[in-house]
Amino acid sequence: MAAYLTIDEICSENITLKNKIIQLEDKMKILEKEIVMVKEYNKELKNRLDDFIDDNSEQILDYFHSVYSIRRTAWKFGMEMSDLYELIPQWEDSREGLRCAQDYKECRIEVIGRREYDEEEEESMTKEQIEFRLRPLDEEDITNIIADYKESTLSIYELADRYELQINYLFRILKENNVIEKETDAKGYADFYKEHMGSGCEWDGKSELGMLE
Repeated sequence: MAAYLTIDEICSENITLKNKIIQLEDKMKILEKEIVMVKEYNKELKNRLDDFIDDNSEQILDYFHSVYSIRRTAWKFGMEMSDLYELIPQWEDSREGLRCAQDYKECRIEVIGRREYDEEEEESMTKEQIEFRLRPLDEEDITNIIADYKESTLSIYELADRYELQINYLFRILKENNVIEKETDAKGYADFYKEHMGSGCEWDGKSELGMLE
C-alpha cells in the first residue's frame, strides 16, 4: 500500500516551503535593489562619458581624421561605434568626413542593418542581378548550402552572401528542406536579428521578421 503523510508531516512540509518562499522573496528584493543601483551607476557613467565627449569633440575629430577609422576612434575614446557614427556628421555638419573613413561601409551596415542596406543595394541592381539572387537551385547547390549551414561557422548573412542569395530566399530553402521549422529556429537567430535590423535592436526571444512569408 502507498504510504500517506500524516497531518503533522504535511504541516511541517508546508512550513518548510513557506520558509523557502520567504527566503526567495528576500533574495529577490535584494537583487531588485542591486539592479536599481547598477542602473543608476550606469546612467551616471553614461552622463560622465557624454560630458567628456561633448567637451572633447575637437580632439576626437582630430584623431578620427588622423586614422580615418570610425571603429578605432570609438575604441580610443571608449565610445560606442554607433554613437560616434551619428556624432561625426553632427559635429562637422556634413557626412563627407564620415564617408572618407576606411571602415565606413562596414560600420554603416552595422548601424543601419542589412535590411536597409540590401534594399538600397537592390535599387541599383539590374533585373537580371536580382533574379540571379532568386534563381532555382540544383540538388548539389542545396546540399552544399545545408552542409555549410550545419558544419561551418558562417552566420546566416555570410551564408547568403557566399551563395549570392536574397536572405528571405535562403530562409525558405532551409524551411523547404526541413532544416528549420520556423524562422526563429535558424542558428544564431539573435545575432541575425541584430545584423538585419541594425545596432540598438535586440531580439526579444519571440518576435519574427517575416523571412518565410
